[in-house]
Amino acid sequence: MLPKWQYAAPSEAARAWMDGVALVSPEPHTNESQICSAPRADDGPRPNVMVVDDDPATRQQLQRAYAESGYSVVTLSSAEEALHRLEEDDIDFVITDLKLPGMEGVQFISRTCQKYPELPVIAITGDAEIQTAVDVLKLGARDFVSKPFDPEAVLESTRAALEGTRAAMEIRQLRRWLKERYQFSEMLSQTPQMQRVFEIIRLASPNDATVLVHGEPGTGKELVAHAIHHRSARRNGPFVAISCADFSEEMLERELFGSESGALNGYRIAIPGKIAAAHRGTLFVDEIDRMPLAVQETMLRLIEARRLRCGGAADSVHVDIRLVAGSSASLKANVAKGTMRADFYEKINALPIHLIPLRECQIDLPLLIQNYLQDHPMAKSKRIVNVSTKVLSQLMDYSWPGNIRELQNVLDHAIMLAPGRIIENVILPAGTLDSGQDRSEIATSGSLRHWLREREKFYISQKLKVFDGNVGLTAKICRIGVRTLSRKMRLYGLDKKVFKE
Repeated sequence: MLPKWQYAAPSEAARAWMDGVALVSPEPHTNESQICSAPRADDGPRPNVMVVDDDPATRQQLQRAYAESGYSVVTLSSAEEALHRLEEDDIDFVITDLKLPGMEGVQFISRTCQKYPELPVIAITGDAEIQTAVDVLKLGARDFVSKPFDPEAVLESTRAALEGTRAAMEIRQLRRWLKERYQFSEMLSQTPQMQRVFEIIRLASPNDATVLVHGEPGTGKELVAHAIHHRSARRNGPFVAISCADFSEEMLERELFGSESGALNGYRIAIPGKIAAAHRGTLFVDEIDRMPLAVQETMLRLIEARRLRCGGAADSVHVDIRLVAGSSASLKANVAKGTMRADFYEKINALPIHLIPLRECQIDLPLLIQNYLQDHPMAKSKRIVNVSTKVLSQLMDYSWPGNIRELQNVLDHAIMLAPGRIIENVILPAGTLDSGQDRSEIATSGSLRHWLREREKFYISQKLKVFDGNVGLTAKICRIGVRTLSRKMRLYGLDKKVFKE
């Protein structure tokens, strides 16, 4: 037998991608069933091989040969099953027979090579199918082996095919590892702050406590509400969302509590609202700071009594909902101003969750970009796999006042205009000032040099805050040397001990 699969040092392309995403390694919550080790240069993640053949003996023979050589193996008997399995994006190599029930192997290879051009495919052929084997090479297959085949020849062909796509495989495996380690529901983050958010969601989901999610617009408050709903006992019930900012007071009351309208043959028609629609499920009310006082009072009674009176109806009905509220404003400030009831605030603030803005977790940007490109329909059809180093630098330097939603909008536009498989240009919104800054600050800030130094001091202090005073990581993310950063810290009076505390 030939030597087992060896995981060599990462290729240059893979190292470049890893440099962008694996800058820190916080310790997220794990349990015995969730522990996942990082890929290492010595033993690394094993390539996932898919064997597609309707003959059980052939599947068993190949499974044994691959498993003994250090591969992870998935065996399937039809092309239809294989195409469905490929959508999980965890297969690194495919070997398939050309004679399959249902969809023929040639059609399967054609569709696979079109949809997954970086995925190596080998065909298994009979003696009378040599011309067909040549045809599938033209469709994108890397090689073919003839029956009866020598397992060692199959393994050698497999290693050669994987070697030709090593960079793509390493990136795919690293992306899988990062998602397994840092993905929670539909959210991705490797920052300690967001890992703590994930832990709170895990603990909060099983009970029915009211949750208040606070964060700037675009930070993913509704994603948190979705995660709480889908991890709770209410997961099979409805998830209903509404934003108080979208309606006037009268309209918001109707949208929430329902109404009665018109008359048909002497009977009034009841129109249920969002609360009734969320019965036995979860109601997410965003921008709750914009909820009028009168509606707050009615909502408070509903939370306490679990009874709903629709419009002008005489009788109330029992409702079973879990409330998740969202706000981008300070509700304590609203209480002080008198625009929010103190008792209502206390009721909805039973379990607070705070989301940090994207500018405070820019370490996540490469991972977020890769994940978005991987799932974007147009990026898939155009086979866009990454952004250039120049573009990544631009995105890392931008302050993202619109947070993740703004990032997605920028990438949508870049994907539409990208001529190749790498995004080489992005158009960022005019002006990259921090969200709280206006033109008057610039006008009164003195000389340009003074203003630039103040901006640089603010930028460095924010990065030091994100990385808890770690000078090495901060210098890396700022793309300057450690000595240069240390000099600037002395210039601006920034002490790393302060940020560690």
